[in-house]
Amino acid sequence: MDKVRIHREMLKRAWLSIPRDEDKVEIREITVKSHQDDWHIVKITTDAKSHYHSSSSGFNTLSEAIAYAKQRNSENNGVNDYTKYKLVIN
Repeated sequence: MDKVRIHREMLKRAWLSIPRDEDKVEIREITVKSHQDDWHIVKITTDAKSHYHSSSSGFNTLSEAIAYAKQRNSENNGVNDYTKYKLVIN
């Protein structure tokens, strides 16, 4: 192996051996945020002990963004139970 590959492997092992916070508070929220008068973002964030995931969607009107967020907040598709997510409108 070359030096760069060995260095990467050492960094990867060091990163994966860092102890994780066992007292982490899980965050599950759907946030509606207005960036301009004509652009609104709905962001779904899951920050749990085992994983982190976020996704976002953009809308032209605030009413579309709020409707989408409320719809997602009432979904339970068996994989993701969005009914347990906190809805935040900024």
